[in-house]
Amino acid sequence: MAHVFKVHVMLSWGEQRDYLVANDVEPGLEHRLATRKNWQEVMRGALINVPVAPYLPSGEPLPPIATARVDDVVAIAAEDAPVDLQRTRSQFIMADIWQHQSSTANYNYLHHDYDAESQKQIRADIDHWCTGADTAAISAVTKDRILTQEKKLADCKK
Repeated sequence: MAHVFKVHVMLSWGEQRDYLVANDVEPGLEHRLATRKNWQEVMRGALINVPVAPYLPSGEPLPPIATARVDDVVAIAAEDAPVDLQRTRSQFIMADIWQHQSSTANYNYLHHDYDAESQKQIRADIDHWCTGADTAAISAVTKDRILTQEKKLADCKK
């Protein structure tokens, strides 16, 4: 039976959200589900990149991206997949890895090729998860970008 995987995440500014795991990550999780008792260990506590605003029908611009901490992961039969959840991005770092690396090493992997404002949020998020740093100033910019993207989506639906 094929599954989708739902993660419950925490954003650095305290908001909790649910996402479906990126399509290209699912085969690895499906294999772990079939072969390991504690299959969730790869995702629990991981840092993962997530879109924090909706995608537009045109695909441009990409929504703001943030790095969240995975609090839980569950397997759901593919036919029961929630249709209203966004998918995570593919970049994630297991808890056992990121907790033993520097913020810089974690950032070097997770910043990917996102726009400059998303890279600033990702840097702030990683610093938050690694050292407890405050993300309020950067997150305020991201929250404004979320509102802008949501307005663009509403305008597309008119």
